[in-house]
Amino acid sequence: MVVILDTTLREGELQPGVYFTRESRIALGRALAEVGTPRIEVPIIYPSRGGKIEDVKDAVTEIEQNYTASIAVLHARVLKEDIELANSYDATGCAIYMAPTGLHRREKFHGMERQKIIERFVSALEFMKSCGFTYRRASVEDASRFALPEEKSEEDTQEFLHNLLNAIQDAGATHISIPDTIGMLPLTRCIPFVKSVTAMVDIPIACHFHNDYGNALANAIQASMIPGVEEINVSIMGLGTRNGITDHYEFVANLEDLYGISTGEKREKMRWLYNIFIEETGIPSPLTHPLSPQCFVEKAGTHQSQVVKDPTGYIPRMKLKYDAIDGVRFEAGQLMSKQVVTKLFDGHNIHQEKIIDITNTIAARSALRKREISPWEVKDIIHAKSGIDLPIETINKVIRGSDLAYIMLSLKPQVSTPELLKEVMQWKEVERIDEVYGDVDVILLSRINDFEGNAVVDKIRHRFKDMLIKTVTLPIE
Repeated sequence: MVVILDTTLREGELQPGVYFTRESRIALGRALAEVGTPRIEVPIIYPSRGGKIEDVKDAVTEIEQNYTASIAVLHARVLKEDIELANSYDATGCAIYMAPTGLHRREKFHGMERQKIIERFVSALEFMKSCGFTYRRASVEDASRFALPEEKSEEDTQEFLHNLLNAIQDAGATHISIPDTIGMLPLTRCIPFVKSVTAMVDIPIACHFHNDYGNALANAIQASMIPGVEEINVSIMGLGTRNGITDHYEFVANLEDLYGISTGEKREKMRWLYNIFIEETGIPSPLTHPLSPQCFVEKAGTHQSQVVKDPTGYIPRMKLKYDAIDGVRFEAGQLMSKQVVTKLFDGHNIHQEKIIDITNTIAARSALRKREISPWEVKDIIHAKSGIDLPIETINKVIRGSDLAYIMLSLKPQVSTPELLKEVMQWKEVERIDEVYGDVDVILLSRINDFEGNAVVDKIRHRFKDMLIKTVTLPIE
């Protein structure tokens, strides 16, 4: 069985603009361990650059002490001082990295000889072993260049690679990683290269694929099936330097759902893991990501008609089972199907002519306004055409709308407003808070639901029930 190493907390923070706090590292480390990720990679922090070791060490402690099935892996340069620093984190694993290719030796390492590269790896691994790390990975950075004739130098020979890997193995490495650092390996070159490496050594191989040409997922899936490959590196949302690396969800879901291969992780908690990430970081799912809210919204009328009756006609069965925690919704627009309107009237006796009239009215308004029609507008149209006042909660379960709303709070006179504001300001789903005067005391600009799918207004009513007179929610259309 392939073993997953998630490097969100290390590689993921190389994505421009991404910075993790101590609290977010702890929360994400805990969440990864909860879904059963066996190896969780973290960076070392350099105090000389203003960092605090505790910002990462506390996450390592959370993983190592509370989850027996997961270990933390520190990521360090091939330097004794880095390994010494890594050793202070009390982690099970340590991974060292260095690029041996001619380009890197010439430019980054000022002309360092190939033999010196080998000696550096050997010395570092021997020291790692003496420190007591039981997981010791040597990452041969830029390894894929050995398989790219148009990119490698004359000194990047298979003989040198063979000698380097065997020296690493003999020095006590438990794993060797062969990253496609520049993301240029197409599948037709990836598989032969990985197979050639597994034939050179007897210890497990780890693969780390960058996504510069969109090949990371395909390479990871196929490489994971090669005998001798034990570990695949992934990150949440595929975050990483430049175009990132293999996406954690995509890799797990493909192997579990499409290939029937167990990853040892809790497939049913993948959506939960990503929701935790979004909540902790504020980084949303890209529109085209398989866990984006978009993937459970149907716009085309013929699609809507089928999905109302049986959603597996358009949405994969396993995604419905595990990922559609909020159900499937429909866009109210020019293409809207009458089957969606019929669904809204479940439990009501409505003539077919009225259903068609409401559907056509929604479509015409969408065409006129050049946008989709909000749940509140649908509610008004239904009331005007049928006289039935459907609850907005019923409509929201069917019709996709904005996920933002103004939540207005009226507080009891004796309530300490600063106390409430201080707590609510910490909620990730709240984007803005205004204290006002009059019948309303506080106005929040907030997501309608929190990152676990619960209504924010219900959360407010439960948490501050002794402080509130009333709440009013106005969704943004």
